[in-house]
Amino acid sequence: MKSKLSTHNQRLSKAKTKPKLSTTLSVLALSTMLVLPSLVNANEIIKAFKVNNNFSVQAMKEADNKAKEEWAYSVGIQAFMFTIPMIMHDVQRDLRMDLKKIARIKDKCPCAPVGQWGHSSKLATSNDTMPYTPNRDTVYSGLSVFLAEEPVILVVPPIKDRYYSLQIGDAYIVNQHYIGTRATGSDGGNFALVGPNWHGKLPDGVKALRMPNNSALVALRIATYTETDEDVELIKAYQKQFDAVPLSQWGLPKEQRSYDLPKLANTSMKKGKLGYFSYAAELLKENPPVGENRALLNTFKHIGLSDTQAFDPESLDPAIQKGLARAVQAGIDIVKWKVKFRGTQSDNKWNVDFVGGSYGSDYFARAEGAVQGLFVHSPEEAVYFHTYSDSSNEPLIGKNTYKLHFDKGELPNTAKYGFWSITMYGDDYQLVGNDINRYSIRKSTDGLQYNDDGSLDIYIQPTPPEGNESNWLPTPKEGIFRLNYRVYLPNQEVRQWSSVEKYLPGVNKIEH
Repeated sequence: MKSKLSTHNQRLSKAKTKPKLSTTLSVLALSTMLVLPSLVNANEIIKAFKVNNNFSVQAMKEADNKAKEEWAYSVGIQAFMFTIPMIMHDVQRDLRMDLKKIARIKDKCPCAPVGQWGHSSKLATSNDTMPYTPNRDTVYSGLSVFLAEEPVILVVPPIKDRYYSLQIGDAYIVNQHYIGTRATGSDGGNFALVGPNWHGKLPDGVKALRMPNNSALVALRIATYTETDEDVELIKAYQKQFDAVPLSQWGLPKEQRSYDLPKLANTSMKKGKLGYFSYAAELLKENPPVGENRALLNTFKHIGLSDTQAFDPESLDPAIQKGLARAVQAGIDIVKWKVKFRGTQSDNKWNVDFVGGSYGSDYFARAEGAVQGLFVHSPEEAVYFHTYSDSSNEPLIGKNTYKLHFDKGELPNTAKYGFWSITMYGDDYQLVGNDINRYSIRKSTDGLQYNDDGSLDIYIQPTPPEGNESNWLPTPKEGIFRLNYRVYLPNQEVRQWSSVEKYLPGVNKIEH
């Protein structure tokens, strides 16, 4: 016979909505009511907090130290989740401050010095190693800007024949603004990224986009619908028309501008077991949290972490130091787990994320998004479904054979220029090499064959499916793999639990 708590938890798992904080607290309260009566009564709970006078002085000291260590461990994990996006951002900015390194990797990374656009000249392949999950749907460009001195004006050309977007994130890699097909239309324009402390007048015709801190990353994606060299050449022509101009140099041709790298504090990982928190403190000082995000600083002060002072581990109680040292490795392990199960699992074992890069105060989702994908679209721009599991919730293994079947009408509808794609990744978040250089199946995949009844079968396996090669998505030869299912410019049905299950058939293992 199932317990009331078990039945209650099953109902919660079927709710398929992200609860608000008040809802979460109500659920916890109800769960407590269901469990506590079988364990303790109220008086026993109260007694548990009283000092045990039967303890020796040494035993009490040991208990106190253990409690302090566990408190620091708990707070340290929260601090890790809060700050790891800043560190992922800083890694990208540091790369763009290293001119020699940029020159070495310019063919593998859409990188350029801070303040200048860096453009990929091709679609991503398995030969590229990127610090995020690359797609095969768009050609990437990237820009890192520093806004403490003055605004930077983004010049965006008209793009009327395909999807494009500029995703603008702050120092915590939270989406602040969009420019592009959905957000501003196909006509382009001039847009100024403005830091929090700048006050002045922008040129006529330039729209201000205010940022909460002085650091920003911009990701430009321009869609290809054919994956052909000719289409990529068209995209490269568009890339050349984008520009980033410091306000003081507005109106000057590129050859007359100067691009001085910003003078920044030395922010890098420090030596020692607690070096992570020293690094995080420097970044907090550079980009202090704003609004509701400042609330956590009241808790972080108990471990010596703030946005006004350097982190001094030697000033901390040894038990606090011990707890913090454990917290960093635990934080890494937790994010590695969370990467596999972002969002909520659907009935057919796809992980569904309707938060995307619009994190708000969901710091856990923000940490996972920054580590896994660096830049995660907001759901109105694109939704992401992914899975490491087949429809039986068993891991997807390269040596096996799978089929993904969409009935007619189960493929998602999108706004104009939107599209869907299903991409293959190995366990390192990178594309999987194969003999036919096919990394994804897309709405526009050349030669994709639909069944007579309008349904679609995608064959997911390491060797070609005889007679169905046009619908083959190659897997690695062995080991686990992951599928990412993206929908760009999704309609409302794809962005809500009441209807999304229709578009998420399971990945079925085929027994031979």
